[in-house]
Amino acid sequence: MFAGVISMLVPTRFVDYRVMSTVTTLGAYALGGLIVVGISGKMRVTFRLCAGALLISMFIFVGMIWLEGLFDWQWRDRILKMAAVSLFVGITLAHRLLVCPLSAPVFIAKVAKRSALIAAMLLCAIGSFGLLNEGFGKWDDLVERLAVIFAIVAAGSTFAAAALALFGPKPGDDEPGLLASSIPVSMTCPRCQAAVQAQSNRESRCSSCRLKIRIEVEEPRCGCGYLLYELESDVCPECGKGIAAEDRWRGA
Repeated sequence: MFAGVISMLVPTRFVDYRVMSTVTTLGAYALGGLIVVGISGKMRVTFRLCAGALLISMFIFVGMIWLEGLFDWQWRDRILKMAAVSLFVGITLAHRLLVCPLSAPVFIAKVAKRSALIAAMLLCAIGSFGLLNEGFGKWDDLVERLAVIFAIVAAGSTFAAAALALFGPKPGDDEPGLLASSIPVSMTCPRCQAAVQAQSNRESRCSSCRLKIRIEVEEPRCGCGYLLYELESDVCPECGKGIAAEDRWRGA
């Protein structure tokens, strides 16, 4: 930021074009890195691979800005191709970080999600193949058509999966729980040790010291929405996904 501000304040004739190119490149990667960190979630392996691929491409691009005079055009072309392929891989993994957490309990959402992931991987593969074999702007007509098809499918199915995850039915919406939305809960006030009769999922107060109390009660469900009431198995009978030990039924 400091270098960018100084380069904008100093007259143009005193600023090397490589400085502005470096500042622009680093700024773009910084924004992309912020987005990747924000969507990484629990997918640590994918996040590390994505960050590694993006960093490799960034260092190569910045290095070529300053050292391009040391290489002939053939070596520059090869190095820039490697940077572009690394960038393709990083963007594809970032797309995976974005799409994988999306979920909705409808079949079309699962189809859209898998279509987005598969199309993005095929787009990365065909793009890398065309770049390494043909070069920049010299792709074969078939390669170009396949790349456009995969790009359209990836974009459309990604938007569909996101829309269904945001606005579609949520897991368990079609299956009412066995507990009411609010049930009486007997407890001891943590401040004055007085007996308290509270209501779950609502704010209550201790009648003695007036401490505000809220108890959240949520019935365990699988990610597909299946209610885990009295389920002693470690596998969901609806989707076959493993059930965490803390969500299994323990009896009365």
